[in-house]
Amino acid sequence: MRDKTCRAEGCDTPGTWCEAHHLDPWQPGGPTDLDNGVLLCHHHHHRIHDPAYRTERLPNGDHRFHRRR
Repeated sequence: MRDKTCRAEGCDTPGTWCEAHHLDPWQPGGPTDLDNGVLLCHHHHHRIHDPAYRTERLPNGDHRFHRRR
């Protein structure tokens, strides 16, 4: 398993408790494959869709969240 924990920076929620997130949304035609997916815990999955936050993808594949001003 590639993602052993939630891929939010510093989150250690086990991957088996996480939800799959499409980096390139599948609805408008994004692929549904492992390269386009990342595991996020329930909290961070909601945060990545929250317009009050922007997300930075780090070189290791983790995601860092920043509150918009």
